[in-house]
Amino acid sequence: MMGDVRAYCMRAMVLAAEWRQSNRARCTRQVVRGMVAQRDTQSVAAALELRITSGPLPTGCFDIQTVVVKKGPQAYKTATLWLFGNQTTGEIKRRELRVQSWAVKSDGPGFAFDEKPENTWYCEQNEVAAFAAFLNGQLEEAGVYHRISNDSPLASVVEKVQAGEADASQLVQIAQALADAPNSAEVLAHHEASRVLLDGIQTARQRDVIARLKAAVSDPSTGENVLQGILADGWWMFGGRFIAKASRRSLTVLDQLDIPLIRADGALHVVELKTANIGDLVIKYRNHHVVGPQVNEAVGQVANYLRELDEHRHVIKGALGIECRRAFATVVIGHPQYAEKVDAKDIAETLRTYNAHLSRIEVITYADLIQGAESALTLGAEAPEPEEPQLEPEGPPF
Repeated sequence: MMGDVRAYCMRAMVLAAEWRQSNRARCTRQVVRGMVAQRDTQSVAAALELRITSGPLPTGCFDIQTVVVKKGPQAYKTATLWLFGNQTTGEIKRRELRVQSWAVKSDGPGFAFDEKPENTWYCEQNEVAAFAAFLNGQLEEAGVYHRISNDSPLASVVEKVQAGEADASQLVQIAQALADAPNSAEVLAHHEASRVLLDGIQTARQRDVIARLKAAVSDPSTGENVLQGILADGWWMFGGRFIAKASRRSLTVLDQLDIPLIRADGALHVVELKTANIGDLVIKYRNHHVVGPQVNEAVGQVANYLRELDEHRHVIKGALGIECRRAFATVVIGHPQYAEKVDAKDIAETLRTYNAHLSRIEVITYADLIQGAESALTLGAEAPEPEEPQLEPEGPPF
């Protein structure tokens, strides 16, 4: 009896193992069949695109442009533009736009690319231009458009901005995102309605440069290289008379300029940067104040630069196209917060007296540079609108 039970159990285990193996093989075949069908569909679709773009062209056709409009579960749609004309000269004599769609196969997965397209529509010549004008007419202006989903966070922000209901934090986030975009200035410059926003973005970037310079100057350990790195991109702080920064810093063999600027007349202007932490920027001498030794040293260094530029003027002009004859220079050095026993008023008066006898060199502090840049940014915003003249009524001629 026990032997029969044991044999029955063994038989059941064998049948169960056979069933699992058969079921696993069947599932594997289904997966492989699905993968093959998908691969076949993808390969046939790729072959279709390849046939459209690189197949034999009709007589007189020298170029073809195609795009897959839809790869859906029930339809596969393409749009193709055929250009006919002279391939050598590129002259276009006829255009043909053809839109086609293929249905799914009736006997298996994939699309019936080997059969005639289910639907075909085409237009040519002026019809293509009319169709393009119709599509373009649905948009206000040319450009790249991106669809915004109705349930996306950006859609709600745009809706609030258009309705005038956006709060300050949302507007700040939008402005910050535009200011951080590397190509925002180039994009907005092409739209008249965006000029005000573009000005705001540029002003925000300029204020950021000023803030970075302030932070660097406030740190007593900041070296010349850090200040030079900030002002290399913020050379606009030196005034509107400069239109560009020279690409080369070494114009002579022996010298390397910190920031070589180009004036509106094409002449060179040299900017020499020194550290801000200088305790003896201005010192007491008898009953008056005079500039400290580091200021005299910086001015002497720049004077040598200008002499070298004068002597090599013709070589620099011929090789680089930069006019160096009788160039001017600015020395930026020190800050009143680091001056010892001298207030800002005495420093300004001493430098003004010192600059009065310099013909081609001017000495300013970082405080002067920052104050001038901040004033330039706020000048336009604070300028009052011109008032209309009030005409007095004409009185009697006597």
